[in-house]
Amino acid sequence: MALLAESLVDEWLNRQRFFTIRGVKQNLDEIDLLAVRPEVSGEILAWHIEVQVSFRPVNYMTPLTDALERKLGKRRTSAVRRSPEQVDECTGAWMEKKFKNTKKVRLRDSIWPGLNWQYVVVHGVVKHNQELESISQHGAKVVPLSRVLADLCADGFSLYTGASGGDLADLIRYYAETSNGQT
Repeated sequence: MALLAESLVDEWLNRQRFFTIRGVKQNLDEIDLLAVRPEVSGEILAWHIEVQVSFRPVNYMTPLTDALERKLGKRRTSAVRRSPEQVDECTGAWMEKKFKNTKKVRLRDSIWPGLNWQYVVVHGVVKHNQELESISQHGAKVVPLSRVLADLCADGFSLYTGASGGDLADLIRYYAETSNGQT
């Protein structure tokens, strides 16, 4: 699922004139997508995108922190109910790991130095909406996968063809058109 979702997000970005690099890795550290686009002002819009898509979530998107794991006596992926403060602590740690830690900063800067990176999280169905609110408060733009799919199916959004997720996007567009009685 992750690779398909990343392909669709990659296509969505390409159709917005972003140049993308997918699956940037250094040792065990990985970045789902980096996207850059020159603006009319001369600045470069730079996005670091993490894709977290599930359609049947059974748990929180973000794992427990080490401290909460010890305090609660639960595993990192435990579905134990979290207080708003615990949700905020876990999303803050997740944001640090995914976007802000030194290794990720160095990795981004080794590819495109000196850019002002914006953080974007593309998500599917989530079990706990307060996580999305907390992720947003920690500085990431939160984009539902449904928006990505709607944009890919929208008339006039097909600016470019032949990109990596183009065939998959065309299949989704075909389904959207035919499921509404159009042929």
